[in-house]
Amino acid sequence: MKDLQLAFISNRTTSRLFRILSMIERRRFFTIGEVAEKIQVTQRTIANDIKYIKDYFDDCISLESGNSGIFFKEKKPSIYQERKQKLLENECLFEIIGNIFLGKLSNIDELAHFYHFSESTFRRLLNRSTTVLKSYGLEWVSNPLSIEGREANLRKFFKDFYYEGVETPYTLVPDIELHELVLKKLSNKLGQDEVGSGTTPAAFYYTFYIAIKRAGLGFSIEIPRKLAKSAYKAKNFSLLHSLKEDIKKLYMVELSKEEFAWIYLVTICKRILDQEESEKNFYKEFHVGTEISQLTNRYLKEFDFPKKIDPKVTTFLRSFFLSRKINDLLSPVLNKEAIEIKKAVIRSDNENYQRNLRFLKKERKNYTISTKYMEDISVSLTIYSNLIFDFYLPSKTIYFLLEGDHFVCQQIITRVRQQFGSKHTLVFLPLYYLAEEVLNAAHIDLIVTNYNRYLLDYIIESDFLLLKAVPNEHDWQRLERKINPYRKTYN
Repeated sequence: MKDLQLAFISNRTTSRLFRILSMIERRRFFTIGEVAEKIQVTQRTIANDIKYIKDYFDDCISLESGNSGIFFKEKKPSIYQERKQKLLENECLFEIIGNIFLGKLSNIDELAHFYHFSESTFRRLLNRSTTVLKSYGLEWVSNPLSIEGREANLRKFFKDFYYEGVETPYTLVPDIELHELVLKKLSNKLGQDEVGSGTTPAAFYYTFYIAIKRAGLGFSIEIPRKLAKSAYKAKNFSLLHSLKEDIKKLYMVELSKEEFAWIYLVTICKRILDQEESEKNFYKEFHVGTEISQLTNRYLKEFDFPKKIDPKVTTFLRSFFLSRKINDLLSPVLNKEAIEIKKAVIRSDNENYQRNLRFLKKERKNYTISTKYMEDISVSLTIYSNLIFDFYLPSKTIYFLLEGDHFVCQQIITRVRQQFGSKHTLVFLPLYYLAEEVLNAAHIDLIVTNYNRYLLDYIIESDFLLLKAVPNEHDWQRLERKINPYRKTYN
């Protein structure tokens, strides 16, 4: 379960169970001591929780004890998910948040009575989630109980809670009628926009649905005038805006032109990796002055990225910095990343994260964005830059000198082709080509061997990597890092 949702679970035992499940789902192998240290409770408590989990989920999971720990496996994933959701059936704050979204508000004393709490206990329950709300620039207000803050911040919170979060018995989903309307009216026209977007379909429908529901309750969005004007000129904006009358008939809500601009801008700020022309058009239509271009040049220069990397990387990085700038103009909270994503990046790629954060802090006067979510932007920059540099890193010529059991060699060849063959030139050198002059004459970026005598018999001028005779997973990870140094796995 997402950390955002965990903050609103009222039952402490249920909250702890979900934290344990999140941890063992990710690791698959664990010890009681590791979990206890992570959750910060006693090993006896974790042991009792693991026993409860085993009994509760029964045959849809397995928890097998080994010599050094416990192995977790989902045996019936769909049933497992259903039973997880059932644990949340009586979580009052999930229901209350849904009612707030729908405009169904009640006083605190009424809610405390309805959910069988004293008013003081109910208020303490609300206070446990104030930190998470504050991270969105929001707060609880009472009588009636609601969540207040900037409208853009509220929309970001609701989208993260329902779309980014795991499904619960209280999850709100966009109406199927909205989906059908968009497909019916725009199915032959979407995708023709020169700017494009990397937004997934469900994310788009959530943005649209939340805008409709909030506007229907009388809450309007505000967009900087210049930014709105830029949006109005876009081709796909006019397509979205053409749905105005249909939305009015379906929901009895008249969305303003500014609301459609909000939907459009939030959508296009999710950029993509493989369409250079779209990124150029995005920059052309929305940048002002030279701030973004100069920032991108300084970023590339400061970190001294390989000159061989295609210049189109500049286009994509420029697009990234511009998208964060537009988010900031709409509302700084749109640059907020999920807590678990931040933790994963900081844990897995802390060096690049810290380097990017230092750069952003140094550029505060030149890159005028809110400092509140600078760490979040550093997280997204770390992920995006690694993807870009990996995607556009030039193809390498890699020679493999393999020895040993014939079937082991064939297994290595098969995996190498599957893992690296789509991008790089792979040469599995046959016996009659194996000579020092051949190895040093050809243009070779990397030589990989599982036979250490070759490193002694030949004076190899190319970069090389020595694997075990039968490579293990650590060897494959070393090979991955050697070939694709920018590719990261965040978990």
